[in-house]
Amino acid sequence: MKYYHLVSLGCPKNLVDSEIFAGIIEHTGFSHTEDPAEAEVIIINTCGFILPAKQEAIDTILKAAQLKTEGKCKKLIATGCLVKRYFDDLKRDIPEIDQLIDLKDFSAFAKLFESDENHRKQLTPAHYAYLRIADGCNNHCSYCAIPAIRGILISLPIEEVVRQAKIIAESGVQELIVTAQDTTQYGMDLYGERKLLPLLKELEKIEQLKWIRLLYLHPAHLSNELIDHICQSEKICHYFEIPLQHINDTLLQSMNRHVTGKRTIEIIKRIREKDPLATIRTTFIVGYPGETDEMYNELVEFVEEFRFERMGVFAYSEEEDTPAALLDHKVDEDVAEIRQDQLMGMQMDISSEIMRRWLGETMMVIIDDKSEDEDFDFVGRSQYDCPDIDGIVYINGQAKPGEIRKVKIVATWEYDLVAKIID
Repeated sequence: MKYYHLVSLGCPKNLVDSEIFAGIIEHTGFSHTEDPAEAEVIIINTCGFILPAKQEAIDTILKAAQLKTEGKCKKLIATGCLVKRYFDDLKRDIPEIDQLIDLKDFSAFAKLFESDENHRKQLTPAHYAYLRIADGCNNHCSYCAIPAIRGILISLPIEEVVRQAKIIAESGVQELIVTAQDTTQYGMDLYGERKLLPLLKELEKIEQLKWIRLLYLHPAHLSNELIDHICQSEKICHYFEIPLQHINDTLLQSMNRHVTGKRTIEIIKRIREKDPLATIRTTFIVGYPGETDEMYNELVEFVEEFRFERMGVFAYSEEEDTPAALLDHKVDEDVAEIRQDQLMGMQMDISSEIMRRWLGETMMVIIDDKSEDEDFDFVGRSQYDCPDIDGIVYINGQAKPGEIRKVKIVATWEYDLVAKIID
């Protein structure tokens, strides 16, 4: 038996690429192993977005390189965003890498194994899957290297997206997670206008799909019409992942976010008006060049007022070849980290309070897996939680992974819930 080991780093969009790589190599007779020491081939699909992600990718490659001397590994392959961004550097500095595959160069990978590239193996649990509807980005946020790595926006035609969604649904998937660099820009390149809403209406017609979850809704392109449709939909999760990044207008303009603080507040108020139970998940950047104490305090007051259900905070990471890297008035890294810690401390208290609102209430959850904690039978998620990003629901009762069940919340924690199955 020939084994391969695959490490997929970074975002769900990268995972979709990894699923194609996995499908190609398995088509040639290789089987996957979780133990890299058993693998003849190790594939690392890297992330190269910010410094911590780049460091994780390099560390992962070096660990795999060590296995070439200790294990069965005969071929070490690296691909993904880090390879796209630093191809020549990696080739020079890590000679243990046998093959560098450029970003999404599935044909080169297939040729390497004398296969074809029309394969994809689902790497998520059987009941949920990611569907990438576009790649690349035209937003050109000043701090972001993604357009330089993944290029301009390229959308799949609506017909192709629906075709892929039907295939995924027919395999038994209950939850379809729709992703892109900016899902709200979907279709601009093909149709001259945004087509996410018409696409969603087609996806909602697929009977086998029970939940449709949207990721990466850019606030500059999030229309009132789209908000209203999501909030009234019985199939689309009432879950808005909107990376706001800041609330101060001066910083938003410097970040090239194409949105104002006023419009940001309008979006939040509209969502909560249309569905008070809807979840808004957002991220903020602190320590961006020029962020004064007053600007940071404006963000603090904004978070205190609007109390987001899910929130992440990142200390600004300077990326070469981005406009933000050329800005003056740098913020000290220690100051940025203090601001990050303060906001996340606030968020823990906010989240704990929001979670307590669910005590004694009922909700529908999707059963993800058996629980590793002996006090509970299963772990699952509500429609308000994305896998591997948000909290989980610890569940007691009889069920099977992939089922969507009604539960009653019996305890709440800072980010997670405890429930028992009632139906």
